[in-house]
Amino acid sequence: MGIEVVRLKYGQSVSFSPGGGITGVEDSHFEVKVKNIAFEKDVAIRFALSDGVFTEKAMSFQDHFGDYDLYSLSDNEFVTNQFVVRYTVAGQTFFDNNQGADYRVDDSRPNTCGGNVDLNRAIAHKGSEAGGGFVFTTSRVEGEILVKNLSFNKQVGIRLTANDWATFQDTLATFSGTVSLPEGSSQVEVWKFLTPEFNLDLSSPVSQFAIFYFNLDTGESFWDNNFGQNYTISKDDLSTIL
Repeated sequence: MGIEVVRLKYGQSVSFSPGGGITGVEDSHFEVKVKNIAFEKDVAIRFALSDGVFTEKAMSFQDHFGDYDLYSLSDNEFVTNQFVVRYTVAGQTFFDNNQGADYRVDDSRPNTCGGNVDLNRAIAHKGSEAGGGFVFTTSRVEGEILVKNLSFNKQVGIRLTANDWATFQDTLATFSGTVSLPEGSSQVEVWKFLTPEFNLDLSSPVSQFAIFYFNLDTGESFWDNNFGQNYTISKDDLSTIL
């Protein structure tokens, strides 16, 4: 089906030798977001073994964020170079198979992220600012974005509204580094953002936003907008979504 309701957030699968005579340590880790269609959910990683045969491992529920849930799997008993995500809910099965290409990693580049860009975390902050004899309550959002390194020239950021899209503002993120790996070259970058500190808008108790990634070399654009419903975060201080 063409409706996106499941999305890989981050995946890595790597075999490495930490030293001291220890070799062949396996480390596979996956995080997945699913649209909250019904309470009962079955989420799994379907992956290829070394002989090319596919098998599955169930993912565990990690956290609930209103209209989506976060699932994860960490396993030291297998590595794979090809995988997809399966999501079964309300009698229907959906896949994130990287637009039909499956997700693929290898020894030299053992990690990836879904849709080329994903929200990693966002945190709301309240503050105060004095001016003109008054003290104003302020609001801002900071966080991290995961980006697949498709090119050097890129713009990454957040499009946020504090008043239910009556107005919005784009804030560019800054490159912070790559996701750490025990071996191999990371394909996934971490970009950090911090929105301007606005006066607290009381017209809505939440801020809404989407994440964007513009590949300036190819003209391609990628979005993570929480399955078309945008991310929602409370304006209460230190509210967090992942």
